[in-house]
Amino acid sequence: MKKRRMKLFGIVMAVILVVGGCGTKKTEVKTEKAFGTGIESSANPAETKEGTDEAQVKADIPMVDLPEGIKGVKAETAANGELRDLIVEDMEIPEDYLETTHYYYNYVDLNDDGEDEIFAIVTGPYTSGTGGSTAIWVSKQAGKLHIQEDFTIVNTPIIISDKIENGYHELIVPYYGNSKDQYSVLSYQDGEYINVPDGKIIDSLQGITGKAIIANDFIKESEAGIKGFNLMAE
Repeated sequence: MKKRRMKLFGIVMAVILVVGGCGTKKTEVKTEKAFGTGIESSANPAETKEGTDEAQVKADIPMVDLPEGIKGVKAETAANGELRDLIVEDMEIPEDYLETTHYYYNYVDLNDDGEDEIFAIVTGPYTSGTGGSTAIWVSKQAGKLHIQEDFTIVNTPIIISDKIENGYHELIVPYYGNSKDQYSVLSYQDGEYINVPDGKIIDSLQGITGKAIIANDFIKESEAGIKGFNLMAE
């Protein structure tokens, strides 16, 4: 049975921890074009100036630091109207929260079947709390987007491990359930990924290989006045 969705809804919390900066020794970041139109990071962040194109400023801000063996990609730069509508309707986001709720996403293929899926994180006072934010794994069924599974207390970046279990790549997310930075490894079991608190907890990413999605440096982007796509109808 699918996990009960949106366990955090209705509880407004002040602290939002969507920045999952990896708590590892800084190393050279490997980047690649992947998952649709994700942007590669560049060498130096740019200061926001009047008249500067926001997309270019975002492109000039490097990703979070990642350890050797994990390649990173930033979130997509084009809004996805169908995804936006799905988030609003399925999560039942109140109208008063649409402007303060943002989403970031990347295209993924978690079971290597050659078909694009979407992994998105939804941040804001309605979908986030002290432990992290709500995330959704979305696939297309009968020509329409459908939430295949939802997750709570998710932080970024989300690492898609090269390791496959039961036909699906393992997911690794930063986990702040204890006093030190750790990571929760989510394997695919009985038709769904396990919950973040129930994952295998590891202290470092040493020896892990894979790709990190939504690897934006949200602190630097926020300082530059850049956020994700909000849920207000265009």
